[in-house]
Amino acid sequence: MGLIARHAADVVRTALGDTPVVVVNGPRQAGKSTLVRGLDLPGRVETVSLDDESVREFARLDPRGFVERPLDTLIIDEVQLEPRLFRAIKAAVDRDRRPGRFLLTGSARLLSAPDMANALVGRVETIDLWPFTHGEIIGATDRFVDLIFEDPTQLMHNGELGRGDYIDLAVRGGFPEAVQRTPGRRRDWFEAYATTIVQRAVLALSDIDRIAAIPRLVRLCAARSAQELNVAAIAGEIGIPAKTVDSYLTLLSDAFILKTIPAWSTNLSAKVVRRPKLHLVDSGLAAHLLGVTAASSHTPSAPIGPVVETFATMQIVRQLPWSRQRPTLWHFRDRSGKEVDLILEHPDGRIVGVEVKASSTITASDFRGLSFLKERLGERFAYGVVLHTATEALSFGDRLAALPLSALWSDS
Repeated sequence: MGLIARHAADVVRTALGDTPVVVVNGPRQAGKSTLVRGLDLPGRVETVSLDDESVREFARLDPRGFVERPLDTLIIDEVQLEPRLFRAIKAAVDRDRRPGRFLLTGSARLLSAPDMANALVGRVETIDLWPFTHGEIIGATDRFVDLIFEDPTQLMHNGELGRGDYIDLAVRGGFPEAVQRTPGRRRDWFEAYATTIVQRAVLALSDIDRIAAIPRLVRLCAARSAQELNVAAIAGEIGIPAKTVDSYLTLLSDAFILKTIPAWSTNLSAKVVRRPKLHLVDSGLAAHLLGVTAASSHTPSAPIGPVVETFATMQIVRQLPWSRQRPTLWHFRDRSGKEVDLILEHPDGRIVGVEVKASSTITASDFRGLSFLKERLGERFAYGVVLHTATEALSFGDRLAALPLSALWSDS
């Protein structure tokens, strides 16, 4: 497999054109280093990685000397490993605010770190880079988030993939290493990611006491992927105080291992559930930790529904950095059972609802939550879709449709 073009690359180039510090954030092994090295930036450019212990020691001992180089752009890989650099970068930018001076990558949500947030506020643009979308892998457009607001009719076309094909894609996921490996070798890679790489990512953020508990916590989260987050239940199962579990979950989120979708706060119902919804960062990793393979997915007990929902949700999350619409993501459920897997809220207040079904048979009952939103929101409700694993695109009335999952990456 050759080098796969990343849709976020143009976003990074644009940011470097008018912003002194640009940060590319994302999970380890998502392709951040490959992206920044392939940008072909003008002028004098140097790349250093803090994964190199000797480089990290230089940055620790002399942060100002480390960043003050006669360059047009200094690229610092895994910058979260030496927080002292943030204030040195601030001082350098205050002396010279040329755009594109620093391009930083990090496997942690850097603006959640006090040193970073306090030092670089107003001087930095952050772009999230996730594992591949399927659209990136096949060279498709990945315009679902924009088209669902701008012109949903462009998404109304039949797909060519069947249920088995979609399950194969969900089980594979989007990590570059996993995509290029055979299923057997992919399993070994996911196992290493779930232990060694996750522990390393968390330790880069905090020197926690129970680091050995982190892989088990990730597995428990995988068992709850696409479900509401119940910290007390996880704490009871792992045998750690709920307050400690909550802090560990925050670290896993900051390290891009978990993605939480907050509950939509609205007055549509007095009985709205307020818990966030939990997803692992990648459906392939979730499938591995759940023991789901393409072959085992046909057994009645296989939790393929949550894996497919995580796959679809993360395809949408990964499109946000290059979306023109920039919606905020939520989920909705009330205690009477009405729910919508994803709410996309446009800055102008319009709402799109998305339901995900691993089934290839869709009925009117699958639109219960979307129909509720449409009735309560009126003209504010822009569109509602049920994404499914069959090939047909079908209208279910005004502003409601069932679309194959391929609508997430293809518009023709």
